[in-house]
Amino acid sequence: MKQIDIIKTYSQKRCLVVDDVPDIRANLKRILVDFGSANVDTAGNAEEAIDLCQKHQYDIVLADYNLGTSKTGQQLLEELRFHGLLNNTALYVMITAESASQYVLHALEYQPDDYLSKPINRDSLRPRLDQALLKNEALIEAKKALDNKNPNNAISACIKLLAKKSRYSNDARKMLGELHIGLKQYDQAMKVYAQLPQGRHPVWATIGIARAKFGLKAYKEAEEILDNLIGENPLCIEAHDLLARLFKAQNNPARAQQTLHNALKISPFSSERQREMGRISHDAGDENTSVHAYRAAIKQSRNSCHEQAEDYLNLAQGLTNLSRESNSQLQSLASEAVEAIKAVEKRFSTQPIVKMRGKLVEADLYHIQKLEEQANQATSEALSIHKEMRFSAIQNTSAQLCIDCAQAFMNFGEYDAGEQLLQELARINKDPDIAIQLDKLLREPLTREGMQLAAKLNKQGIGFYQQEQYEQAIKAFNNVLKEIPNHIGLNLNMVQAIISKNKGGSVSDEEVETIANSLQRIGRINPESSYIKRYEYLLRQYSRLIEASNESP
Repeated sequence: MKQIDIIKTYSQKRCLVVDDVPDIRANLKRILVDFGSANVDTAGNAEEAIDLCQKHQYDIVLADYNLGTSKTGQQLLEELRFHGLLNNTALYVMITAESASQYVLHALEYQPDDYLSKPINRDSLRPRLDQALLKNEALIEAKKALDNKNPNNAISACIKLLAKKSRYSNDARKMLGELHIGLKQYDQAMKVYAQLPQGRHPVWATIGIARAKFGLKAYKEAEEILDNLIGENPLCIEAHDLLARLFKAQNNPARAQQTLHNALKISPFSSERQREMGRISHDAGDENTSVHAYRAAIKQSRNSCHEQAEDYLNLAQGLTNLSRESNSQLQSLASEAVEAIKAVEKRFSTQPIVKMRGKLVEADLYHIQKLEEQANQATSEALSIHKEMRFSAIQNTSAQLCIDCAQAFMNFGEYDAGEQLLQELARINKDPDIAIQLDKLLREPLTREGMQLAAKLNKQGIGFYQQEQYEQAIKAFNNVLKEIPNHIGLNLNMVQAIISKNKGGSVSDEEVETIANSLQRIGRINPESSYIKRYEYLLRQYSRLIEASNESP
């Protein structure tokens, strides 16, 4: 593109300069006008910038990282993208005096179009901004398609650009691979990356290949690729994050936690990464680290678009779990948990599922303090909210929070309330990973994958039962119920194994409690259910067993 064409391009762009220092704002505005931009607005902080972006569509945004006491330039970028106030066709250039790697890496995570270090002058800005603008113009058709929410048209635009063999072919290839992965077209993504020369893959292509392998469930291959990449590029934060997801998918929370720990050493300011650390640490049984991570997630996301009710609720639940294990710190942990519950109720007061979950955490905390009257009152309030709630509220709440709330109800023996929440979530859910989570908690799995999982886990216990090895069968069913606790068939299997073990003998108090728990989880069975005859038969057998036990000396 000739210089006159570049000037013409600048003249067509509406620009926004965001900096808390008036002299710098004025200087950057003069530079952009000098480049040919006729329409340049300025803002002194993130709030002013967001207000302007609600009124106008900007083509170029130059934003300082440090914006005084306001949001940072990084948070501004996140807010604009989160609320759809910045088109894909727009350029966002971050300017900063920060040099510490953790600040730089965090700023780069949301991929601004360029990242410039201060001081900035006309001669240093011009070549970088020209380059970003020219690349943006080359990809403009694909970006317009994304703004129109048409990824297939974006794919077509990338393929056309690749056919021209322009200097931006690799940028088009990168975008094309990401589009295929976003659409879960992993084989097509692999074909895109295969067009690059062997042994000369840039980092973005290596990450793309690992993501495609992950999507194809080729976990070992993906892990090897990521290990090699991290060995060569220890600061590649994307590789650490993806490796943690890989370990999580393979039910290895301990390795996922260690990988996230490494990632947080590199870039600790991401609320999303801290949040994931909280979840993974909880799964790994490390409640201390989980609590620390949720505290950090709340701190990093406060007053931003990434602030989530779950962080406060999970912090409160984590503190409650810790207080269960520590009498010496019970009061201080309980006080912090109560403060977290108050904060979430204040900030998210219009969301009924948040209020329900808060009341259930509160009830758990009261139980630990042996305040049973208050615990029962909190549980009753949660049930009242559930009864009055419109289930459309589920559509406006994260799936994970709904699942956590349902599990909390079930932990208090309120299986019907939990089941209703899960059934409604299952009705509207489109995510296969969430579907498997729901199938593990529902009394009857809804998906083929859930049914296959239940059958697979059930197989060993049935094998022991058929060989009349009832002790081993009970242990096997107990292990399965840790994974799928509410499945009607599995709970009936547990009841049947205990009854068969004790025919002609007396059932122990522990076994009576196990049967009672299984029957409570089963709840009321629909008369049309395929389980109804077996359920009624086992109830009769159980009653006879109890009578025989009571009659024995």
